[in-house]
Amino acid sequence: MRRLQRRSTVLGLRAGGTAVIAGAMLSSAIFAGVPSAGAVPRPLGTLLKIAADDLTTDPAGATVVARGHVQVTYGGALAKSDLFRLNRPARAAELSGHVVVTDPRGRASGDAVTLRLGPNDQIVSFVVTGHAGFESPKYALSADQITADQRSGRLAAEGHLTAFSAPDLIITGERGAYDQRTQYGVVTGHAAASSKEGRLQGDWIELFRAAGRAVVHGPVEADLSGATITGDQATIDFRTSAAVFAGRVVVMRQQGTMWADRATIFYGDRRIIAEGATRATLTDLGEVAP
Repeated sequence: MRRLQRRSTVLGLRAGGTAVIAGAMLSSAIFAGVPSAGAVPRPLGTLLKIAADDLTTDPAGATVVARGHVQVTYGGALAKSDLFRLNRPARAAELSGHVVVTDPRGRASGDAVTLRLGPNDQIVSFVVTGHAGFESPKYALSADQITADQRSGRLAAEGHLTAFSAPDLIITGERGAYDQRTQYGVVTGHAAASSKEGRLQGDWIELFRAAGRAVVHGPVEADLSGATITGDQATIDFRTSAAVFAGRVVVMRQQGTMWADRATIFYGDRRIIAEGATRATLTDLGEVAP
């Protein structure tokens, strides 16, 4: 084993795809529908460069441990951490301590990152723990822990989940799962969806990204377009800017209260259409001209 103690010591390793660290972390954005960065092929022979205060390695470069002001670069990606471990025989890599990864697609961060590698040094799976997050101009995701399987295209987030999608959609909950191939996701645990138009909360939320639709399973409580609405279920169509509430729907506005089997809220122009058995109580009729 060789031990080097020189600030900014740089070690060039012919890594193939071994340390596509940024690619793995950035693929956490698949929850918001961003293609998996880890699946992007890297040219063979790309140099993995490591700079640190203290660097320990064997002559073959099979195992590497870097400590203190660690910087790992691979192509256009830069990862910074307090500690980096690379174990090629075990096909594993770890970063810990204030991990921050940047590349042209965005910025990822967490307290620790663990990567598992496949036979051709591609990312098989990764786990980001402790204030795990990803940011890009259009998408963002944060949770206590993010786990992803690159082979299946599935991602899971646990604890204090917040997902943002431009221009202003925010979805929160305790846990979530997303399948990149089907573009289907689920958020559970006091799940809520909010935007500048209002907020909807239910037991759990289904996301159908390809269809531009979300279903909030209730009981549902919403503040939308100046109205307070409750019901058993709500379906949001982001393309038509409409929310359809079904099952014991109650709509309360300044003008009064309405009960219906089904109500469609066009939150773009604040229209409400009630269907089925409907009744209403008006509290403010205003002045009627003679």
